[in-house]
Parts: sequence; C-alpha cells; structure tokens
Amino acid sequence: MLYFIKNNYNKQSDITITAQTTFKVVSSKFILGLLIFILGVHVLASVFHWYWTFPWFDMPMHFLGGLWLAMVYFWLKVRTNANRTQNNADGKHGSILLTVIGCLSFVALIGVLWEFFEFFCDVFIAAKGYVEVAQRSSGDTMADLFFDLLGGLVFLIIYKFYIYRKSNPK
Repeated sequence: MLYFIKNNYNKQSDITITAQTTFKVVSSKFILGLLIFILGVHVLASVFHWYWTFPWFDMPMHFLGGLWLAMVYFWLKVRTNANRTQNNADGKHGSILLTVIGCLSFVALIGVLWEFFEFFCDVFIAAKGYVEVAQRSSGDTMADLFFDLLGGLVFLIIYKFYIYRKSNPK
C-alpha cells in the first residue's frame, strides 16, 4: 500500500485493492478450514488426553488459535470497511499502530473468554470428576494468553509483508 500512498491514488482505489488482496490472504474457506483443523485436533487431544500427557501440546494449540483469530479480525475488518472510504485493514495513513492494537486486542479478548470457559469447565464439570482439570495454574493461563498473542502477532507480520509485497511488485 505504500506504493499507492506515495503516488497519491485516491482512497477508494486503495480500499478496493486492499480488500481484494486481503480476501486472497484470508479467504473464508481458508479460515473455516483452519477452524475445522484446530477443533479436530482439540477434540482428539481431549479424547486421547494429549493435553495432560504432553503438557507442551497446549502451546501450539493456543498459537494456532491466536493466528486464526487474527485472520478473522482482518476478514471482519475488511468486510465491514469494504463500502467505506475510510482507512481499512492494511494500516495505511499511519494507522499501522491502531491496526496492531486492534488485532491483538481482539485476539486477547477472545483468549481471555476462552480462559473463562476453561475455568468454568473446571469449576462445574471437572470438580465433579467428569473430566480432567483444564487449568493447571495461573502460570498455565498466562502461557495460554501469551501464545494466543504470539500467534496473532505472527499473522500480523506475515500479513503486513504479504500486503507490502503485493503493493510493491519488483
């Protein structure tokens, strides 16, 4: 997008190009496919006790969850901004910082809600002996949130490089 800003293209053409590029990066089918993969692995890990057998297994799952949530954030941001002439999900006109903060805030919010869900499962289900405890400690919760945010940050970096490369062909 920097190429378009430097050459003073109008905002509407920037939004159209960015929306097309964003949908190539985060298509609905890819988002749905990744969600199905993550949920499938989560179900297998729960059934076969991989989270308790391999304590590290939770980390890549939260990383993938954060990556997926960042994709959803950009997908939603472009869909809601597609008909507007405002800045959109590419972070142009100095809004890179706001895009990073918005994306990581979205990832953190959903991550915290997931941790609440795990807590309530522990209190109401695991306490009765139906399943094993999901939250080992507050350190586990902090690690989960860290990997959620790390996954979101990695997608942000990949997305920004992809957008920059598409807007500045060699």
